[in-house]
Amino acid sequence: MSAAAPGAGPYDLTLATPGFYLLLATLLLFVVMLVLLRTSYPRRKRGFEGYLDAAGVSLVFLAFSVLLVVSLVLRDPQADRTDYALYETTLTGYWLAFAIPVVTVASSVQARSRGAIRWLLPSIGVVVLVFFAVLAYYYAS
Repeated sequence: MSAAAPGAGPYDLTLATPGFYLLLATLLLFVVMLVLLRTSYPRRKRGFEGYLDAAGVSLVFLAFSVLLVVSLVLRDPQADRTDYALYETTLTGYWLAFAIPVVTVASSVQARSRGAIRWLLPSIGVVVLVFFAVLAYYYAS
């Protein structure tokens, strides 16, 4: 037997918020930068590698965040506390403001040391813990 999904809650979720627009604009800016780089310098492998080193982690976090928020709004526009906490954790940006730089630095250190300094996985673990701490904060409030 599968558990039934929770019913509608008292929290209205919408994409028409400054936080979502800023999140989407940031993701689009990174994509425009990539397209501009690839069209202006199509044969510059080092430029593309540099872009991925600097922006790869950010792109993943931003894309994940946009997909999470859109799926929450579409699936449950009248959210319960759990969905509302996920929505707020993502759109307020506190988690992203912490997570992106931490994982980007760790990824860069590991890549530049050719894997000798293994910081990527521990940094992802720290970011997951921070995500759940911020989620718990919004769930409790």
